Amino acid sequence: MAVKYTSLLNTSWNIGLIAFAGGWTIFLLWAGGRYIGAWDFDILVFIGFYWLIIFFWLACFGLLLLIVYSIINRKNLHRKILSAGILLLINIPSVIIILPTQRKIGRKVFVKLTNKTGSEILDVKLQGNLKSWDIGNISNNASKVFNYNPPYWNYDARLYQKPDSLQLILKRKGAIDTIGFPVMKMGECRHLTIDENLIIINQ
Repeated sequence: MAVKYTSLLNTSWNIGLIAFAGGWTIFLLWAGGRYIGAWDFDILVFIGFYWLIIFFWLACFGLLLLIVYSIINRKNLHRKILSAGILLLINIPSVIIILPTQRKIGRKVFVKLTNKTGSEILDVKLQGNLKSWDIGNISNNASKVFNYNPPYWNYDARLYQKPDSLQLILKRKGAIDTIGFPVMKMGECRHLTIDENLIIINQ
């Protein structure tokens, strides 16, 4: 018996594939930009939010089409029906993974720190009154991207950043210097440079 209404199956398959590939692409571009270069692709959060809403309903529609197709071709079922169903349903664990990970990353501050002091910085430490973070070494005229979690309170499912003053402790050959570091909000991305006078400037 010939397979009927293959367009229903193809539509379901395409909806599942586009939802899966597009959702992960948006998330990985946003997260990768932060970890690789401290770039804030804020528009991707907006796009991802509406992508989730739109494709939730499209995936439900795709499942409905797949059920109709399966009923019509109940005497001629084949593996592609199962594949399309899996492709649609796999978006559920994808969302379960992406959303909490996005929230976790969104609480971090990302900084690209460039060393223009004229000498290698053997070790960098970001020191606060509440927490501290080891950054490592930065060669002269080189940059390092790092991130840190500012301390915060969690009240009524809302996050409130705790006030803190930060300092950079720079260990160079024969010297240890302490300089003020700007306080940044959770989720912020910044490109900073330490100049030859040990002053932090925005790039």
